[in-house]
Amino acid sequence: MNTQTLPGFVTAHLGQAVGAYYDRTADLYAQLWGDDIHLGYWDAGERPATAADRRPATERLIRELVGFAGIAPGSRVLDVGCGHGGPALYLAGRLGCEIDGITLSGEQVGRATARAAEEGLSGRTGFRVADVLGGGIAEGAYDVVWAMESLMHIPDRPAFFEVALRALRPGGVLALNTWAVREGPLDAAESDLVRRILHNQVLPSLDSIEAHRRMAEAAGFAQVRTADWTIQTAGSWDLDFAQLEQPAGGRAHMMQLARQRGAEVLRFFAAVPLMHKGFTTGVVTCGALTAVKPGAAR
Repeated sequence: MNTQTLPGFVTAHLGQAVGAYYDRTADLYAQLWGDDIHLGYWDAGERPATAADRRPATERLIRELVGFAGIAPGSRVLDVGCGHGGPALYLAGRLGCEIDGITLSGEQVGRATARAAEEGLSGRTGFRVADVLGGGIAEGAYDVVWAMESLMHIPDRPAFFEVALRALRPGGVLALNTWAVREGPLDAAESDLVRRILHNQVLPSLDSIEAHRRMAEAAGFAQVRTADWTIQTAGSWDLDFAQLEQPAGGRAHMMQLARQRGAEVLRFFAAVPLMHKGFTTGVVTCGALTAVKPGAAR
């Protein structure tokens, strides 16, 4: 059964392309979702109303993943794709965790580092530019490998699970949530929608959440559990809610931004309606996964 989309954003230097995308759109993401640049979480049937809903909802997604994976206070955490530091600062501030945050974006490192200093958490957090598959990840050094909406940017996902397993201590926990694709083959229209999403979001492909489960088990993880959070996170793409403030000058200003920063800006503006359609049709999903490295408990 087909569980992965056809190749999307294809380049020999995907990591550089992802880093450039987030470098050039950091302020736009901050405007859309605030400092936590990931989806929000609402109860089924709830609908976001105003921009004030963003921070509570994005923080709730962090709490949900913490609870789902059973993250213990004081854990040493490798945060893969740390963004602007939102989850890292939550884990450090609320749970007393020690965070090693990595990202492909230098702009994100700067924002996360500044936020940690503002919140008095520099001593528990560190952020650096690094590719999780590029080597340099210490083996057996972490209690938790955390990946919040970053795995979909990684082209070799089986390799990610292998690196995560090696990075964990025996009994350590993998905790991730990711955009995914519906299990099974897509028709032509669905495939075209996903292709456009991949291009605009700088994604190499999407896998189903069940495919992620199989990859985790193949890498050697035990106690693999998944959850479908599509309904709970779909509000992030609500077309009345997920709108940036209209820039002065409208489309002309958007084109000026694109000339100044590159095509990443146009991809950003195009992504919201595509993601809304993907989530509302069920073609694109949001899933969580947690798993344990076999061995003695932490």
